[in-house]
Amino acid sequence: MTRWTHDIPRWPSGLRDETSLPYAAWRVLDLVDGKRTLAQIASQLELSQEDVERALEQAQSWTSRALRREQPVTEAVLGNVTQALVSVVGPIGEFLIDDALEQVGEGATLSALLGAVAPELDETHLHQFVRQLRARRLA
Repeated sequence: MTRWTHDIPRWPSGLRDETSLPYAAWRVLDLVDGKRTLAQIASQLELSQEDVERALEQAQSWTSRALRREQPVTEAVLGNVTQALVSVVGPIGEFLIDDALEQVGEGATLSALLGAVAPELDETHLHQFVRQLRARRLA
């Protein structure tokens, strides 16, 4: 059973042409025009309808992550990121966040903040930090 209205898929909300997606997802999305059904898209691409649905779900997932990365750093987001970092590196995490905020400036995005923090972490801590962010639905 599909989750698409009348088996006619739509682009995920918030998806833009410049959103980074795997080729398999873009290949399907190139045919999503609000008129073609899943069956028509699958037939044209010589895929199963399940493969088309998987590509659409993957596009939705990637789009959601992209939108989260581009969200502004609010107090709530900052608190979550700080907690995630402190859980990995201890109290020094608060200082790393302060330094990163100075670097990215006012009105920064989550992506910019994380980009400023990441180089300060060794590989092990970076992987742990990313796991913490994923658990908090920030990465």
